[in-house]
Amino acid sequence: MDFRRIEWLFLVAFIVIDIFLFAAFQRDTSSQSDTTSSRTTNSDTTIIKEMRADNITFKSPSKKSTEGYYIATTNDSEIKSDLTSLSDQTVKYDEGLITSTFKTAITNVDTQHPDKTLDAVVANTALILNGAQYQYNAQLSSQNTVVYTQRVAGSQLYTRYGQLRFSLTNDGTVTGYTQGYLNDVSTLRERTATISERKALIWLYQYNQIQNNTKVVWTKLAYTRYFTLKNSSVYIPTWIIAVKPTSGNDAGTLQLKHVNAFTGTILTSDSNVKTVSGTETTN
Repeated sequence: MDFRRIEWLFLVAFIVIDIFLFAAFQRDTSSQSDTTSSRTTNSDTTIIKEMRADNITFKSPSKKSTEGYYIATTNDSEIKSDLTSLSDQTVKYDEGLITSTFKTAITNVDTQHPDKTLDAVVANTALILNGAQYQYNAQLSSQNTVVYTQRVAGSQLYTRYGQLRFSLTNDGTVTGYTQGYLNDVSTLRERTATISERKALIWLYQYNQIQNNTKVVWTKLAYTRYFTLKNSSVYIPTWIIAVKPTSGNDAGTLQLKHVNAFTGTILTSDSNVKTVSGTETTN
């Protein structure tokens, strides 16, 4: 039997099981771990008050549920054949990422608003492949890294495999970039409801993923990689919550927490980011 067909059969089976578990989870939220069972009986409002009492600061989170897809992409090097169309740069392709060094550096980039200059670079098909599918992301950018995220299914990809990342010096010079691009993007089933921002924040707290004396800097519903097979990967809507402890050894360090927006499961790893230091950036 065709191994690729077998792979897709496993993929479909995995999704069906995931959906079944999600339905079971909705019917019985008491299945959370013993360490948080005492809190599950409280209302969301009570837990929000408890969080504020623990000196966790945040804007009032939305109670609104949205919708998203399971998204599949192929893990191939199709984009590699397009590298010859790029000019004025030296490029290489390795493990799904393009690495480029400009022969003529881009200078006089406004370090506070780098998109004013780089938007035109991204739109230039001689410099960037498929640039029209990316948009500037201030949340993930930092002083020395400017991030553009690929858009799929009406949302953004918070994974390095769907990002343009420009290296920016302190004097406003861009010497090159790395690019991840997801091709052959397809949805695996119809749109599915996601949990709300408020619920994601509460579950992080219940699972002790947000410590006392912490500021929630920003939240974002975006796609991250869920799992990978040999020739394909699946991405799901994920609540990404950026927190910054205000005391202790981690004070001032921005940490990105990930919550599966379908099931509420805390995601402990992803291909894009775990923890970042200083301002908003990624690996």
